[in-house]
Amino acid sequence: MISVLCSYCGLQILVPSSVQGREGQCLNCGNPIRVPSAKISLPDTIAKYKPGDKIGERYVLLSYIGKGGMGVVFAAEDTLVKEGVALKFMRPDILRTEKARGMFLQEAQIARRLRHENIIAVHDVSLTGDGVLFLSMEYAKGSSLRELLQRHREQRCYIAPRLIVAITLQILDALHYAHRLVVHRDIKPENIMLMANEQVKVLDFGLAKAVEEEDAIYDVDRQKEAIKRKQVIGTFAYASPEQIYHRPVDLRADIYSTGLVVREMLTLRAPTEHPVEREITREDIAPDVLAVINKAVNAEKSERWQSAFEFREALKSAYDNAYHPNSFSENEVNASSDRSTEGMVYFPGGAFLMGNNAVREEAPEQEVYVDPFWMDRYPVTVFQYARYLEETGAQEPRFWHDGQLNGPEQPVVGVSWDEAMAYAAWAGKTLPTEIQWEFAARGRENRKFPWGNLPPDTTRCNYRNYLGMPSIVVMHEDGKTPDGLFDMAGNVYEWTLDPYVPYAQQRNGQAAPGTSPRKTVRGGCYESEKEEVITTARKGFFQNVRQKNIGFRCVINP
Repeated sequence: MISVLCSYCGLQILVPSSVQGREGQCLNCGNPIRVPSAKISLPDTIAKYKPGDKIGERYVLLSYIGKGGMGVVFAAEDTLVKEGVALKFMRPDILRTEKARGMFLQEAQIARRLRHENIIAVHDVSLTGDGVLFLSMEYAKGSSLRELLQRHREQRCYIAPRLIVAITLQILDALHYAHRLVVHRDIKPENIMLMANEQVKVLDFGLAKAVEEEDAIYDVDRQKEAIKRKQVIGTFAYASPEQIYHRPVDLRADIYSTGLVVREMLTLRAPTEHPVEREITREDIAPDVLAVINKAVNAEKSERWQSAFEFREALKSAYDNAYHPNSFSENEVNASSDRSTEGMVYFPGGAFLMGNNAVREEAPEQEVYVDPFWMDRYPVTVFQYARYLEETGAQEPRFWHDGQLNGPEQPVVGVSWDEAMAYAAWAGKTLPTEIQWEFAARGRENRKFPWGNLPPDTTRCNYRNYLGMPSIVVMHEDGKTPDGLFDMAGNVYEWTLDPYVPYAQQRNGQAAPGTSPRKTVRGGCYESEKEEVITTARKGFFQNVRQKNIGFRCVINP
């Protein structure tokens, strides 16, 4: 046995020496731990590979991605079709028998048939010249769910309910599609990739089956002893009871494992009990949503959700009913039912304090009056702008074909002030004045940040370049204003109607048209520091610039 000390909470854990070099989770705090002598030792047959090597006549290795219990992964170029791929070289020592190799090839061929937006595609399975099995797969640039969990543990902040549900629904979409052919058997955070625009991709479908049949970790007596001592480490932590006790496995094993992954997203604690008995709770999660998740991890297969589709529909229904009921917000009561105001929030107007004496560009503070207006709940998205382009034939924005900036639910960027005005006119709207924008973000209660006075973090806004790109507009639900506006801090700067001039040269918070060649933007962007995401922060840009960090939203003046 090896003693492992958790560097987060100080718990000392005894684990078998057979798991040297593997990563697991602390039983107390759920944070990752690594067993001493943590270097994963790869067989010489695959340890020798390095960037620049040519694999057969088709592939050239470009860069090392990572290694794990199944083998090693490289980014590579497929010289036949001139595209990037990922090559996964399998460890020969985990596929020791002909039966295991045959089963692996069979499962890999099934995986090749899976073509779904939430599944990493397997292009081909082949052998190197010295007999090493490898897979050619879709190369998808992103980060694993494990990395997201780790970031939130380090920041000591929960993952937003909306993001948890968005990730889970996509996992279940992938499983629903794949289950007609194959059971995954190894759903865990490491096998769930998060791409730009919050797209989820699940990898390694079916590949665990051959390893599971061979691996001594599935010896029943050893598993019972491990459970008795609570020595849970590695993939075993997410295995269903039927996998642990070597019973017949069907698609409901994936339901169980997915439930454990969702519970970890909710609690930031890795699973440590087998079978799971204790129902989880979290104050900001609706009881009906928790009930759906808890049902997925019932030890009895017959008591779980019986399909990924059933699980998905129950979760979506519970979430929609709890968080998006069919009722109007206070600001929408007695408001116009005109279709042009759909997706907007009504502000009755009035007097409020505008500006900030502590910052020269935002001084002086002054009481101003704003008339009633409607404002878009979200910045204008790529999807909305695409409809405008289709109907008008207008020029495409800069960066329109950049894969990191053109997700349908990302804010459109690369538009000048004039282009934003043209879109607004097409939609029957206009850009907000600075007064309107600050009133909507700050409110009469004089909020420092759109959500209140608590400091910003990555659950509330996209700032300090933590994503490196604009996020989708519904991502930061915890940072919305009390009236329901999203992304009034960070993500992208937003064009306003007004020239960028000092407040001292304005009357009632408004500058005369043509008094400056620059236009004011508000709200900060994904690269901004804390000081730029406060509700009073302002900046000026020439109106013809088309930057990847500037977008806009619109208003209607009744």
